[in-house]
Amino acid sequence: MQVSEVMHKGVSTVQIHDSIKKVAALMKREDIGAVPVYKNERPVGFVTDRDIVVSCVAHGHATDDPISHAMTRDIVFVREGDDITMATKIMRENQISRLLVVNESEQPVGMLTLQDLTKYSNDQNLKAETITEIKR
Repeated sequence: MQVSEVMHKGVSTVQIHDSIKKVAALMKREDIGAVPVYKNERPVGFVTDRDIVVSCVAHGHATDDPISHAMTRDIVFVREGDDITMATKIMRENQISRLLVVNESEQPVGMLTLQDLTKYSNDQNLKAETITEIKR
């Protein structure tokens, strides 16, 4: 099964200089917990709602500060044509529960979450092993 068959289609993105407040408002409005961060049309990071709390609020950053204060600079992604087995392996190796999905031109087309993967797998052992590896 390909990633494109399982992923959430469409993805919101933010720019590296967008404010923490603007990104948090986007997450609230769209009921999402993570967004890729772009600079000059290229992905340069990823930020989650937890990143905002742990990296910004806990360290006293102002809401007008750029989201770059909270983002993870390593961005891990898969292509929409990749097999979900590969996506599962990438999540396990990187201990992450969300992946940006890009097309052949590396443009964002969706997001793949741990929940997406476990929803489509009938292998209970694989589900348990994957969750354990990611949350380790």
